[in-house]
Amino acid sequence: MTDRGQTVIDFGIGAGVFIITVGIVFIFVPSMFEPFSTAAGSSPIVADRTADHLTGSLLVADPANPSVLSAACTAAFFDRNGDLATDARCGFDPNDSTADLLGVDRGTVNVTIRALEDSPATGPAQTHEVDGTNYTLTRGSDSPQSDVSTASRVVLIEDKRYRLVVKVW
Repeated sequence: MTDRGQTVIDFGIGAGVFIITVGIVFIFVPSMFEPFSTAAGSSPIVADRTADHLTGSLLVADPANPSVLSAACTAAFFDRNGDLATDARCGFDPNDSTADLLGVDRGTVNVTIRALEDSPATGPAQTHEVDGTNYTLTRGSDSPQSDVSTASRVVLIEDKRYRLVVKVW
């Protein structure tokens, strides 16, 4: 056995492995946090969960069939006059604010149902007739032109396919 210290080759290999490891950390760690570093108030996670809540429980006729919306509950949700507020089968009070119903900040959400062929970002809101009254299927504040996160789901209302669009900013 010899009493020699670290050789130049050992030091070079160790330093090289250390530099490569530090480089990999600096390259990959920021990209791991990128989905969570969006603009203030804009959140794709909030938009996606709000769309899931609407199409999975709040507006559905039967929770076992998500994305098949109840025509009466959908009209009550989008009713601006409160005419359908007495329908207790829906499980929510349509007179509550959109933010309170969806659990988001006031003035930062818009829910619209559009024709399926329209893109999620454009197109007019659909109208739907319930008991002889047409309801425009949009609710919430008008969204700004930038820093908006959008989530959309394809839904069925009385066997017709639509696109439910949630915008959060």
